[in-house]
Amino acid sequence: MLADRYGMSCTLEELTSLLTTVFNAYTPVKDSLSDEKKNQAKVLDTLILLKNEGYIFLNSRSDESTISIKGLILVNNKVICN
Repeated sequence: MLADRYGMSCTLEELTSLLTTVFNAYTPVKDSLSDEKKNQAKVLDTLILLKNEGYIFLNSRSDESTISIKGLILVNNKVICN
């Protein structure tokens, strides 16, 4: 998702919203508020892992994430060539 939005940042809420269809494909519909919080926790855990590996920049004050060049190369090196 961040590679598709290269040069722009996404908040935790935006990323979770964008990934809702992925989460819904793997879990039956339950308590939507509870599931949303669980999904946000999963996204945040993943963002922290990607940050620690240098694939994204994570602003902890604004909860905004931006893909780094290293992450962009890993995900899609064609974007840099264009």
